Amino acid sequence: MVKRVYHIEKGRTELRHRVAGNRLSMEGGRRLAVRRSLMSGLIRYDRINTTEARARAIKGETEKLITLAVKGRKAALAHLASVVSDDEKATRILEFARRGRFSLSYKVESNEDRAEIGLAPLTSKGRKFLEDKYKRRRGELLDIISNEDDAEEALQAAYQAMVIELHARRQILKSLPDELVVKKIFDELAPRYTGRPGGYTRITKLGKRLGDNSDMAQIALV
Repeated sequence: MVKRVYHIEKGRTELRHRVAGNRLSMEGGRRLAVRRSLMSGLIRYDRINTTEARARAIKGETEKLITLAVKGRKAALAHLASVVSDDEKATRILEFARRGRFSLSYKVESNEDRAEIGLAPLTSKGRKFLEDKYKRRRGELLDIISNEDDAEEALQAAYQAMVIELHARRQILKSLPDELVVKKIFDELAPRYTGRPGGYTRITKLGKRLGDNSDMAQIALV
């Protein structure tokens, strides 16, 4: 009977079963940090030069994150479009909603009412500020959609669309915990690649690196 001998690499305490992906000849923690750093650089600067092995290692995961953002944005816009059919009005309503929570039913309560619900009393200056703010936002909303009921319904749909998009953002942040990079994915890359069925990156070989003769490549967003 032949006895099997398993060799466990340095830094590992168990056999490598059911583990997919390019290990990049690194231990788990260091490998994760390198992949995140490379993906952040690629998204932030649109292109980076690295070894061909590392470029191929991050290509698939980067495209998956962009696809997740594209799908999240599509789902959010589809929900809003079910209530606001006009694309220009839908865009303006969404921009309005991103500036903060609001409703046409908002009003400035008296100090007695505020005390009952546990809020601090307002000075005359603070009351005037809130009244002017609500009046201004009300005017901006009704300038987009003049009917109050339709405007309120559209605004609530916009807030729900933001929740749908937020879910996709949080999923991406799990893999790439960098707020500025994720913001660029949604604000710039998702609109750019809407309608494109994948293939967001391109790898170009650059030849050998002096010193260790490693194969170098440039990975870029197309």
